[in-house]
Amino acid sequence: MSFIPESFIDDVLARTDLVELIHTHVPLKKKGKEYTACCPFHQEKTPSFYVNPDKQFYHCFGCGAHGNAISFLIDYAHRDFRGAIEQLAANAGMAIPVTETDHAALDAKAQWHAAMAQANTHYKNQLRACDEAISYLKARGVHGETAALFELGFAPNGNSLLASCADAPAVRTAFESLGLIVLKDDGERFDRFRRRIMFPIRDKRGQVIGFGGRIIGAGDPKYLNSPESELFHKGQNLYGLYEARLDNAKPPRLIIVEGYMDVVMLAQHGIRNVVATMGTATTDEQIQRLYRTSPSLIFCFDGDNAGRRAATKALHAALPHLSDGRDLRFLFLPDGEDPDSFVQTHGRAAFIEQVEQASLSFDSLILQLLDQHEPGNDTAARAKKTKLGQQWLSPLPAGALRKITERRINEHTGLWRSPNKFTPKAQPPQPPRTKPTPRDKETLILALLLKHPDLSAQILNPRAWHNEQIPERFLHTAQHPAAHRAHKAAAYWSAEELKLAQECDFQGIGDPDNALIMLEDTLVQLKRTTSDAASKHGARAALAQFIEARKEKNAAEGD
Repeated sequence: MSFIPESFIDDVLARTDLVELIHTHVPLKKKGKEYTACCPFHQEKTPSFYVNPDKQFYHCFGCGAHGNAISFLIDYAHRDFRGAIEQLAANAGMAIPVTETDHAALDAKAQWHAAMAQANTHYKNQLRACDEAISYLKARGVHGETAALFELGFAPNGNSLLASCADAPAVRTAFESLGLIVLKDDGERFDRFRRRIMFPIRDKRGQVIGFGGRIIGAGDPKYLNSPESELFHKGQNLYGLYEARLDNAKPPRLIIVEGYMDVVMLAQHGIRNVVATMGTATTDEQIQRLYRTSPSLIFCFDGDNAGRRAATKALHAALPHLSDGRDLRFLFLPDGEDPDSFVQTHGRAAFIEQVEQASLSFDSLILQLLDQHEPGNDTAARAKKTKLGQQWLSPLPAGALRKITERRINEHTGLWRSPNKFTPKAQPPQPPRTKPTPRDKETLILALLLKHPDLSAQILNPRAWHNEQIPERFLHTAQHPAAHRAHKAAAYWSAEELKLAQECDFQGIGDPDNALIMLEDTLVQLKRTTSDAASKHGARAALAQFIEARKEKNAAEGD
């Protein structure tokens, strides 16, 4: 049986989330920045067992049990040391090294991690010594505490990193392997990063695996990332994820932005659940990592064409992982704004208001994109939209979310409507409609109520409606005996609406099971439509109030 290197054990622990591991055996509850439960190692009624996601250890204040992921499996699952390592390695998709080659690879990886840490210290020291870099960060609004949290550094002109390892050839070789020092064909070496603010990129345990550099002054490219290496894979990592998890290991939602400074400035304003894709299109690996961290993702982009294209790519990357219980939304900031400039100009409350009231649900974005791809509202355009929508949703996992989204697309394109009965005949030409109105949905609900009197319980459930307010006309109609409902409905619906409801003959509407599914779907869609309309109205009112307040402030300052 071969010896397990210490570097491999460190790597296994780096890829293990202790909260997830313990939660599979012992239900944990969030308490501040830690998680707590009744101790699994002794009998107690009041929880005294705490798990710290930042430091990746647990401690019981009752019996003194203490340790990391390995000791938990040893003590709780009665594994021996090697068995615990094997289980954690299997969970992380790793194989225990058994050959000399495996051991050499682990030793090399440990040296790379040490080199990255050394480079990070070097860049931080350079920042402290450079007044120009400090002045730049101050001009960008970055506070000292924020720079310390993200361990920002500076790479000056010249070859300061190369000079720092002049007497350490092994370190220089590691820097070359990691792309921090470039070796030319003619044997010349030079620093990759020059005259740049340095943003260290960390893994789950906080170890530096790469850097992003923002140039000071003129020059291209504006942002430069570490090249691909044994430690850094741009498409698999996210800037700020480690720092976001310091505040909450399992945030209820994550905001995904594009730039390093967006993450830094939002965190400075108290919005800590933010990560960045580092200027690349969102990858499948990044989406999986994001959803393992939080069930709700909000992508924040500029409102220009480039932002829309990035949102479209993120949408298609996320759809295969959008199972029931997960959410996906998109926020487009006003023209000329990015998260950094917006939060500095308008403040934390205004940004949060944008997130909560102006973000689009993923299905609303799909409808917008369908209309852009296939303009028009004639039969051919509707058919193309339907086909394209079906293609886009093909990767979406099976479940209630997929069914409701398919129904919404079909309703948008007209596929779900009865062409001869439910839609009035011989109407004069009308402007294209982007989506059915709430009135159409209410007429369908009335049709279901008249055909299936036993559905009144679902209709009279306040939780099915926006703000738990049952519309008055449904409240009065559904409460009456089935034989009198059509007569009572005439007091609240027009003759044309009542006729449409009575003659509605959607395929399957006569079947009680299909009718129940149809009713539940329609109630969900109507509640979302009403909620979106109310949110937009609130956002417009808040914006008008904000603008008016700014005008009054400017007028007062002018006086």
